[in-house]
Amino acid sequence: MAKETNSSVVRVHKNTDFTIMCNHHLRNMKLSLKAVGFMSKLLGLPDDWCYSIAGLVKICKEGETAVRAALHELIDENYVYVEKLPPNYSKSGRFEYVYHIYEIPYEDIPEGLECPEVFIKKKKEKQSKTKLNADFQDAEKQDTENLHIEIQGVENHGQLNTYISSMKESSTKELNTTVSVPQKSSSQSQSKKKLQDKKKNYAEAVTMTEEEYQKLTQQHTKAFVDKCIEILNNYKLSSGKQYKSDYYTILNWVVERVSKDYPKLDKPDPMQNPVYDVNVNPFDQFVR
Repeated sequence: MAKETNSSVVRVHKNTDFTIMCNHHLRNMKLSLKAVGFMSKLLGLPDDWCYSIAGLVKICKEGETAVRAALHELIDENYVYVEKLPPNYSKSGRFEYVYHIYEIPYEDIPEGLECPEVFIKKKKEKQSKTKLNADFQDAEKQDTENLHIEIQGVENHGQLNTYISSMKESSTKELNTTVSVPQKSSSQSQSKKKLQDKKKNYAEAVTMTEEEYQKLTQQHTKAFVDKCIEILNNYKLSSGKQYKSDYYTILNWVVERVSKDYPKLDKPDPMQNPVYDVNVNPFDQFVR
């Protein structure tokens, strides 16, 4: 008698309506399942399909936040490049956006660009900006090292003054003189101020100092700042990105994005009722 074994039979029933695509994104361990599925859906769309955030949301079960996160993930991994055409290059005479989707991520310059000089210009600006950020971090690191040296100097100076004061007190005890207590130096007060100015968690993945948060609330409304923190927090948790300064990241691109997507938060006006424009691309800040 044959021994019974558990087995599974998988039958894939194909029809004429199917999509042939590259396996690169399916095997990319850096992409989440959400991004893999979204990439497959993009490759299955017709070439003449009108891409927009509103249109992509309509063909997906997930909401706008999930669609943006998946699209941003594909942009970061160079599967998708959003090209912003100036008015002199577009047919309508105004800014237009062209979605370039690549089955294999581009390395240096995306192929098939209608305005490659804009990409080269953006790339140079990004490189110079990255260099400035690196210089800023180096200067900040140097300040921290100097601060450590200053603290050590202040501590040793305090011990020396205590010793000298004790000697003076013992030598002038018969004269009943009063020894003055040395005042704290300005460098010591500055050092304590820097040490106390620590970063706080304003969201699960967003940290800032209280001074940085106050600067944001002075320039924008609290609802606007909270929305900036929420968007940055969702993006960092979904993409795994880490920044050296969340404050400068908010100033870099989050403020611009919230201003475009949520104009009422910063300048509430009950008389205005703006209509959502599908031609406005919320990923304009990611165009390189």
